[in-house]
Amino acid sequence: MIRMIDRRQLHPVYMLFALLQTVKGLLPVAIITLLRGTKLTHLNLYWYLGIGAVIALLLVYGYFDWRKFSYVLEQDRIVIQKGVLFRDEKTIYFSRIHSVNVEQPFIQRILGVAQLKIETPGGNKKAEGILAALSAKEAEKLRAQLLRSSDKGAMMEGAAQASETPAEPATGLSSDTAEEKPSAVVPRQEETRYRLNGGQLLMAGLTSMNFGLVAAFVAGLISFADDFIRLIAPDHFIENIAQESKSLMADYLGILLIVAGALLLAWILSSILFLVKFAGFEVRMEGKRVAVSYGLLDKKTHVFDPRKVQAVIIEENLLQQMAGYAKIRLQVVSSDKNERLVLHPFIARVKLQEVLGSYVPHLKVQKADTPAPKRALLYYMRVELIIAAVLSAALIFLFKGPGLLSLVLLPIVAYWCWSRYKTAGIGLENGQLTLRKRYLSRITYYIRRPQIVVMSVRGTRWQQRKRLYSLSVHALGSEQEYSVRCLDQASIEPVWEWYSRERK
Repeated sequence: MIRMIDRRQLHPVYMLFALLQTVKGLLPVAIITLLRGTKLTHLNLYWYLGIGAVIALLLVYGYFDWRKFSYVLEQDRIVIQKGVLFRDEKTIYFSRIHSVNVEQPFIQRILGVAQLKIETPGGNKKAEGILAALSAKEAEKLRAQLLRSSDKGAMMEGAAQASETPAEPATGLSSDTAEEKPSAVVPRQEETRYRLNGGQLLMAGLTSMNFGLVAAFVAGLISFADDFIRLIAPDHFIENIAQESKSLMADYLGILLIVAGALLLAWILSSILFLVKFAGFEVRMEGKRVAVSYGLLDKKTHVFDPRKVQAVIIEENLLQQMAGYAKIRLQVVSSDKNERLVLHPFIARVKLQEVLGSYVPHLKVQKADTPAPKRALLYYMRVELIIAAVLSAALIFLFKGPGLLSLVLLPIVAYWCWSRYKTAGIGLENGQLTLRKRYLSRITYYIRRPQIVVMSVRGTRWQQRKRLYSLSVHALGSEQEYSVRCLDQASIEPVWEWYSRERK
């Protein structure tokens, strides 16, 4: 067989990556040094010589790293070779590629290049192959070429397997068995696109309420800026702030204003982070694959085969639920087993089926019409209310009068537990399982039987006496399980029988 070899190199700006990564790591140290009053003009000559030597060394290393980094397109594979001191060669067969994504992290965007990531099932925590510096045009061209080759490789591999499998006699299949084989279903090929205009993006940002992302951002910012605050602020600035805060503790209105201000700031910051992340959002079909692109500073494009989608997750926080909108996430077989791609970050609930029908037609919007029974309410409330009561009692003991404000936790926690109980539900229809639960957001989970790797039914001794069980499922390619607590035994038994019955 003739081997078609096409050896290529990365964009020349890749030579700067080693230097830029080093500068990025040392930037906080350099800023702190300058803020402490160190002047560059007062540095010894040896400092300049040392800095110049390090820069020169990094540039030389970057040059050789660029020269040694190459990728070869052969007839049925791509081979990536790299390494200056130690050579590393990675071979990825086209038939194993399930997605090729183009991204532009901040450094790549400044330099005007793109990053291409090649995903394969069962890979490591990161992409199997990464080409960190390609021109935007070359990255898109290579992505299209790899996806075409991947389709051809998968077709050839499937034909070879079919030829090795003996033919089976024709038999009649029940409708249930036929429904268990959705892998042949592909989205329709019309030019279907969904975008977020400015108004929709703003509304989505204002209703995002991603306080977890805000907390992570603020924690990182405080960790980075702690030394700056101590350098810029007057003496005993932090201690004075702490003393002022203590004096406000006796003022109920002051406490409420602080809490309200913190929530308002978190809401504004959450909205800004959402706008930066999902600016320019678009989802479209590229042949038989779905392409999702978004990002203002860190631009990303995810391309995946809809037949690789294992499950659909619909998320609705309180504001979005009241406004009638939701976020669609997908569980896709990926190198990152925790990855859940966003198919649409803000879609009207009445259009959910339209979007799924366009891009993931083998999964449908269905109801979780079997709720948790009334006797399960106690198990949704007792632990949480006990914790809230103990916490409230401790605050009252420590702060006396001001601590009485903590009693408001009891009705809030009670309502939260009741809403979780009312949300919990399960449904089974047309070979598809639906699970619904709430933590803070309402989450609805759709999955078919072939994609379920593990199904578990469990319950404590006291729950079993009440005929209450929790049901959880684990999808292929995911390390996260989805579960619904305290369901009636009578509603779980048909689901267990549906999953565990022998295939004919």
